[in-house]
Amino acid sequence: MDTARGQIRLRAPRDNGAVVAEPPLAEAGALIARNRQRLGQLVGGLLGRTWADLRSQAIQEALAAAQGYLRNAGEPLPQHRQPSLLLAGHQPELFHPGVWVKNFALHGLAARHEATPINLIVDNDTAKATALRVPVPVEGDPQRYHVASVPFDRWSGEAPYEERAVRDESLFASLPQQMRRLTRGWGFVPLLEDLWPDVLRQVPRTPLLGERLVAGRRALERRWGCHNLELPVSVLCRTESFAWFACHVLTNVPRFHAIYNACVQEYRRQYGLRSRNHPVPDLARAGEWLEVPFWAWRAGQQERRRLFARPSANGVELRAGEDAWPTLPSGSNGDAAVLVRAWRDLEQRGLKVRSRALTNTLFARIFIADLFMHGIGGGKYDELTDAIMRRFYGIEPPGFLVLSATLLLPLPAYPARPEDVQGLARRLRDLRYNPQRHLDGQALTSAAIHHLASQKQAWISRHPAMAAERRERFHVLRELTDKLRGFVAGQEAEVRQHLLRSERELEANAVLHRRDYAFCLYPEALLSPFCTRFL
Repeated sequence: MDTARGQIRLRAPRDNGAVVAEPPLAEAGALIARNRQRLGQLVGGLLGRTWADLRSQAIQEALAAAQGYLRNAGEPLPQHRQPSLLLAGHQPELFHPGVWVKNFALHGLAARHEATPINLIVDNDTAKATALRVPVPVEGDPQRYHVASVPFDRWSGEAPYEERAVRDESLFASLPQQMRRLTRGWGFVPLLEDLWPDVLRQVPRTPLLGERLVAGRRALERRWGCHNLELPVSVLCRTESFAWFACHVLTNVPRFHAIYNACVQEYRRQYGLRSRNHPVPDLARAGEWLEVPFWAWRAGQQERRRLFARPSANGVELRAGEDAWPTLPSGSNGDAAVLVRAWRDLEQRGLKVRSRALTNTLFARIFIADLFMHGIGGGKYDELTDAIMRRFYGIEPPGFLVLSATLLLPLPAYPARPEDVQGLARRLRDLRYNPQRHLDGQALTSAAIHHLASQKQAWISRHPAMAAERRERFHVLRELTDKLRGFVAGQEAEVRQHLLRSERELEANAVLHRRDYAFCLYPEALLSPFCTRFL
């Protein structure tokens, strides 16, 4: 998507099997070509280095790091060797099929456009759950459903994935057995039965939850013909090229801080967003300390902290939250390389700095990728990234692609539709307040009932001016309506029962047919062709 064309409203597809791609995948080749030309013609650079030099280093480092990562995981390397990189990324979690299709599309686009696909593992983000959400019947009422949480590890609060080790190995290993008790009536075998043995093979290699999950997912992808390079963001943030990117921000903290916040506030105004946290919070200021968009923490800690910087005569002072960190040299007078070395030395001292959402894609899209593929959420906030690119770097942003899809679990659907419930609710209300409209059968032939209906119609036609007369009209109409309701009581009870049944069916469908269930709940026979058509 090229935001110079104006904003395109992005929504997740609602229909089963539907795909949203902006631009359409058939146009991705033209977008890649435009990006290659645009990025190849960047003028200037930062910290005394040209864009061409920085991009060349960043691409080489990303390739080498991704290959080294898979090699260290004991996995085969894909055959891609082209220096043109296509990127996508997501947290190392059990996401839904609409997210997973990006990996397959990434492989397919790279094969068609002479590029190398790299999927970023966003392990700088926090693990927000250690349970699968599963639709199950309410005990004692099999026609009602709720979303059950099936744990695969003991919950101990949010922590960055790169620090988050499995806490309960027995619980972790038991997930398939737990799931079998809940899914035996589904009529198909969830993909979890194939995934989890691959996940458990990682236990001797790594204690990290996210690492086990992504390795199991990659094993499935290879069997289905999808073979991408992968690279954790935690590894990418340790490269020298990322250090140059981060140090350039630090040497321009006041300007970057002002541009970032101005762009965020303009985005909110443009889209009528009132929340101070959407699409991202403003960067904070505490006296002379300015927040920069990086996470920071000491190795082994479970809580990320915001990084603050303060330019001083001695260089750039840093702190993570309230934790004082070493002061970095200023990088002035041509000493940028000294600043970069000092930045990289932080990691050696157990001080971790990681990108946040916008700095993830700022670095990836400018320094590494010829195309970045987003999901719906990322595509929305990267309009903001584009604005920052234009103002801070003075460049026209490369376009990005947005891809998502919807696949529903193949579970039974109830026949009720929202419009049915709305119609029944209207009919029930009309039976209550206008029973004369629904008289039928014997009621229509009764002179007494006909007289009541005629009286009501006559009172409805009156429009008294005096308050006392209006009160009389109100009370008479209520009395006549109550008398007439007795003659449609059977209809009212029938419609109420039908409405209740339809509401329950809609509630059940809302649970059964959510689009965000983990891919491992689906049968391979359904999920494999859905994903591999993007290869």
